[in-house]
Amino acid sequence: MKVKSNYILLIALLLIVFTIPDFALAGPGGFIAKGIFKTWYGKLLAILLFIILFPLIIYIRWRESIEVKKNKRILNKLSIKNKDFDYLKLDKFVRNIFIRVHHAWMHEKMDEVSNYVTNWYWQNQQMVYLEEWERNGLKNICKVKSIGNIKPLFINIPSDSSLEGAQIAYSITANMEDYLVERSTGKVVQGRKGYADEERIWIFEYENGEWKLDDIREGGLSLAFAKMKNIVPQAHLQKA
Repeated sequence: MKVKSNYILLIALLLIVFTIPDFALAGPGGFIAKGIFKTWYGKLLAILLFIILFPLIIYIRWRESIEVKKNKRILNKLSIKNKDFDYLKLDKFVRNIFIRVHHAWMHEKMDEVSNYVTNWYWQNQQMVYLEEWERNGLKNICKVKSIGNIKPLFINIPSDSSLEGAQIAYSITANMEDYLVERSTGKVVQGRKGYADEERIWIFEYENGEWKLDDIREGGLSLAFAKMKNIVPQAHLQKA
């Protein structure tokens, strides 16, 4: 009964965090930072959650670290065949695109990064939110101060020898601020000013010999991606 009660408490706390009304569509991919954690009671809640969820947090980081090390080795092997898969080169590329996309997003000039995203992402993600905010008289302030960890959590490599269509899911942690304001008054209507560490999952696809952003998911899905079994034909690694 005690174990059951603990699970009920855990679920209740998670529901509180993820259903707080301080959550709206914003930022590249449609996510805004949860401003609640920038308030004093939010920080207290975060501390309590950290204490309660500490074992789970340790497990997630442990599992992720194993997958990240394995995926770095896979990318290094693939890079012998195709330099575009070199881990360090990809790390530099991802950091660059992360900054570029956020800059273009906040200034509502997504055409500046159209060559760095897939057609699917362009049509189904970016412009939808920006156009909706403009109609509602809103603007997203989304600034990145610094980028922390960039971790390859999942790799999907097709059997095609050109590696065309390959996908990599990255966990990206950045210190940033993200909130919505009224265009006419500058009043904050969703989120809060101030920088905080945020995690997102960015999925890149290898298209026509170039890496492009294909999708963005919530950072809370990092464990789910880390637990997914990589799809890497052994033939590619043997040839490399």
